[in-house]
Amino acid sequence: MGVTMEKKIVVPYAPILVESTRSIGYSFEAAVADIIDNSISATATEIRVCFSSQNPQWLCIEDNGWGMTAAELETAMRYGSQSSHDVRRKDDLGRFGLGLKMASLSQCRRVTVMTKKDGIFSAACWDLDYIIQQKDWALQFLSAEELSEAPGFLYLKLKDCGTVVVWEQFDRLEQGSAKVQKAFDEKIETTRKHVSLVFHRFINDEIPKNRISIYFNGEAVKGTDPFLTRHPATQPLSEQILRIGSEEIKVKPYVLPYINKMSKQDIDAIGGKDELRQQQGFYIYRNKRLIIWGTWFRLIKQNELGKLARVRVDIPNSLDSIWEIDIKKSTASLPHFIKRNLADIVENTVGRSERVYKYRGRNIQTDSLIHVWNPVDDRGKFQYLVNRDLPIVKLLEANLNENGTGLLDAFIKMLEDAFPYSDVYYRLAKNESNVTEGALETADVYAAAEQMVQQLEMLGGDVKSFLKNMDKMDFFIKYPDVVSQIREVYEND
Repeated sequence: MGVTMEKKIVVPYAPILVESTRSIGYSFEAAVADIIDNSISATATEIRVCFSSQNPQWLCIEDNGWGMTAAELETAMRYGSQSSHDVRRKDDLGRFGLGLKMASLSQCRRVTVMTKKDGIFSAACWDLDYIIQQKDWALQFLSAEELSEAPGFLYLKLKDCGTVVVWEQFDRLEQGSAKVQKAFDEKIETTRKHVSLVFHRFINDEIPKNRISIYFNGEAVKGTDPFLTRHPATQPLSEQILRIGSEEIKVKPYVLPYINKMSKQDIDAIGGKDELRQQQGFYIYRNKRLIIWGTWFRLIKQNELGKLARVRVDIPNSLDSIWEIDIKKSTASLPHFIKRNLADIVENTVGRSERVYKYRGRNIQTDSLIHVWNPVDDRGKFQYLVNRDLPIVKLLEANLNENGTGLLDAFIKMLEDAFPYSDVYYRLAKNESNVTEGALETADVYAAAEQMVQQLEMLGGDVKSFLKNMDKMDFFIKYPDVVSQIREVYEND
């Protein structure tokens, strides 16, 4: 018969544990997003972030979700209110049952939760100073009078059900900046941008009735689509399904348009010109909520030509453990056994991104294009050479005498040798959107085309072949209206 070990329940000392968990690494914006997760999980269709940056600062997150009873509120306020091993609803954005408390107290010393369900109000508060004073897990419950004076109470009063989370006493903000109001306003602006990206698929849901409205002091947040899915020049690639048991991981790659085809709003939506390179990579969504982005998980290195590549990955919350989703829902690790599947997808997507830079905005899936510049790899030496088979080069040669032909050849070689590779790379690396294509006036292009046709006619050249191939020429493909006009005038001659 074995010896029975003595058992003793050792309760963590509340003041020390709560203070230590404040330093788990939440940013201000990630903490707010964690509270919004709870609102979405409670089926809220409206979420309002209200705040005052004037002393004393406060912030409250209001929602019209299903609310809680007093007993449910007490459970929600408990640290570890739900195990990460519990089976969650498919649309649940929670993880460890710690977010409400740890996210809130990482930013402030006092968090109050007010809620309403079936017409009954309940409110509870974690106050760090009170916990230290009591030296215990002392949760406070608000009286009716205290409740009525709290920020966000009026919102709740006008709703049938809902919840309001209030943050007060931003001690770390006060310690870190002499200009607290300015620092608070800057954090709010960063948070607004963060929320517009992280929850963009809820805000911009394809089904209007499923959309969630998020407001910052009454101003609606617009969802930021990192894939520019509505841009006509964005290249969506085929969606692929990876299966793990009965669960599915959906992978959808996109290649963004070249930067000079984007509006300022488009550029802002993908993080700005300076951030374009850093934003390439996987965009991992857990139940449509963006949790990590801008990484290739070391499958490849970030590079200049791959910066237009984005790969959307949708994972269900049932696979949290294999992705090692952390408490903050802001980091994840790529499971080894799906790396091989994703590697091929990444290679194809980045390859598409590179080709956008090689022949931007054109259909390069065919070999029938006739380019002005041909990329040539001569035993490892790469350079661009002028295509000597272009109709205009042939016409020049036909119109020149022997000396003129020699000068033309020398001039072309000079152009090829003086191609400004370093300068072009430098400007593209800086994402200079004023590096333009198709900058000629339409009238000038038409005049050039007309001269070519007329010279071909004079020399007995193949005009029909020229007209037929105009829309395959590197130069004319940028001017479809000119091609149509020239064909209309000369095809019936």
